[in-house]
Amino acid sequence: MEYKVTFIDGYFDVKLIGKSSVEDSAAYFDFLIAHKRWSPGSLVLSDETEIEIGHLTVNDLEQISKVCGERRTAIGAARFAAVVPKDLLYGMNRMFQVYVEPSWDAKINAFRTRDEALTWLLSI
Repeated sequence: MEYKVTFIDGYFDVKLIGKSSVEDSAAYFDFLIAHKRWSPGSLVLSDETEIEIGHLTVNDLEQISKVCGERRTAIGAARFAAVVPKDLLYGMNRMFQVYVEPSWDAKINAFRTRDEALTWLLSI
C-alpha cells in the first residue's frame, strides 16, 4: 500500500492507494506518528477511494486493531475520518471501528463523501 500524507489547515490529508495488509497498516501508522507535525490527538482525513482491502479477513482487521492499540499513547485522542464511497470499503471500515474502539482513545468514522468527512473531522 502506498500513502501520501500532507498536513494542511490543521489536519493530515492522507491518500491511501493499492493493496493493504496488516504490515502496511503498521508502517502507515508509524510513518504518520513520526511526522514532525504529529501530536497525540491530531486530525486525519483518510481518502480510501483507491485502497484495496477486499482481500482482508476478519483476523486481519483484528490484527490491525492490535497495531493501533500498540500505538495508543502516540495516537492519543486523534480523530480519523475515512472517505469510503464503495459499499465493501464502507462496511469493512465500520467493522474495523468495532474492533479498534476498545484498543485506543481515538475516534474513527467512515463517510461516503469528502465533505461529510471534513465536516465531522473539524467539528471538535
